[in-house]
Amino acid sequence: MNTFLVLAILSFQVGFIKACTCVDNPTNGCGSQYSVLGAVIGEQAVGDPFTEKIRYTVLVLQVYKTERPLANVVQIEAYVEPSLCGLRLPLGRTFVISGYFDDMNVMNTNACLYVRSWEEMPPWERAGLFCRRRY
Repeated sequence: MNTFLVLAILSFQVGFIKACTCVDNPTNGCGSQYSVLGAVIGEQAVGDPFTEKIRYTVLVLQVYKTERPLANVVQIEAYVEPSLCGLRLPLGRTFVISGYFDDMNVMNTNACLYVRSWEEMPPWERAGLFCRRRY
């Protein structure tokens, strides 16, 4: 009985720790530190198997918002695992990507932020992407 109780508690805690819960569904990237329209031109796996990330190389086609100057080609990291709010950005596709700069000045994004396929975005949604730029 005690073993079952311990396993039940550990299972709950492990699941709780690794669960992704998005509090808000943003309608654009204006609440993020950056928001760009970019084409995914490369990817590289980084991190360990438990916290695997993909470092995407993105050709910036349009800047909607940034708090820092951006190059024409940037690196954006995202977790892979859905339990860590991970997402996948297929090579060759164009996305509106929003996110934040971490303590090491690395650009990050995740499934809870505004990330949308440009090809699947309706015109009325595209019209609301521009934000006030600060840098």
